[in-house]
Amino acid sequence: MFVQITYNSCARARITDQDIAEITARSLPSNLAKGLTSYMYYDDWRFLHILEGRPAQVAHTMKQIIDSPLHYSVKVRLMNRNHARDFQGWHFGTLAATDPELCRILKNMGFRDLFQANVLDAIKVLKRTAGRKYRKMSSLEKQALSGPRRSSIPKSKPNLTEEMLGLRG
Repeated sequence: MFVQITYNSCARARITDQDIAEITARSLPSNLAKGLTSYMYYDDWRFLHILEGRPAQVAHTMKQIIDSPLHYSVKVRLMNRNHARDFQGWHFGTLAATDPELCRILKNMGFRDLFQANVLDAIKVLKRTAGRKYRKMSSLEKQALSGPRRSSIPKSKPNLTEEMLGLRG
């Protein structure tokens, strides 16, 4: 059973590409270690973020977000339980308000930005956009996003050549 929390918050300063890069650099390895998936929409001053994972890990991460000097006015908009993740493969995905795909979807729905939509419509838009972005990624980008892979091939004893050359050991 997974918990999904959707919250929005305001930034204390205008959000820059550098800020997003720093947040991603901190959050991606942390989310990988905790088994969390997340997807974050942002504009110049606001965040809308969806976190998914085991209840204890999600609660711990939410506490870190609330205590972060980057955010203020953190408001949980929706919390629910799911049997499957909506953002599988996204340990920390980001989506700028200026993304062309997102702008097209929002325009078709009659919204200027995602904060105008109700929370269920906002989640639906983020799921659709994340799914399309994920399908367009190369396999190397997907692998980098999900962290190092563990080999499922059983380890075998090195053959004589590998042993002599020190290729495996």
